[in-house]
Amino acid sequence: MKKKKKWIWISLLILVLILFGLQRYYVYVTQDQRKEEALAIQVAQEQLGITSPDELRKYVWGDKNGSDNIYWTMIAKNKDNQDVMVWVKFDNNNAPVQGKGGVHSELLQNGMTEEQIRTRFSSEIPGGEIKRIMPGVVNNIYVWQVYYNDGSHNYYRFYRFSNGEQVDLVYTLPNS
Repeated sequence: MKKKKKWIWISLLILVLILFGLQRYYVYVTQDQRKEEALAIQVAQEQLGITSPDELRKYVWGDKNGSDNIYWTMIAKNKDNQDVMVWVKFDNNNAPVQGKGGVHSELLQNGMTEEQIRTRFSSEIPGGEIKRIMPGVVNNIYVWQVYYNDGSHNYYRFYRFSNGEQVDLVYTLPNS
């Protein structure tokens, strides 16, 4: 009986150590992401005076010259307590871009919502299954990116944030 109790305690100790190790590994792996997220919020607060940042998302899209456009997007409240969409541009060294074009915001009421884009997409592509919708930037245009499947391929389609017009870009992903 004593031996059985001893092995139960040893097993529990090993389980706790494994869980602790997994938690530390997760913290280590995600530390860069959390640091970028905090920098994006800090820059937006300093330059725009935003409060209550929410729905932070990292957006990466390549441009024509082969480099990546990296943005952190968020919904927040501005100084006047209005909801805004914010884009914070990052360089390839994972630092916020300073100066003109580093931070951009638009009032949500002056743009399209995710739900409006979803409705518009469904009317244009009735059989399309939306996998993800997220704000981003393509060719210096602030957009909603729709990633979807039409039953045969996966696609990216872009709609202007300001008015919901489709940007003349549709990317077809190869089947794997």
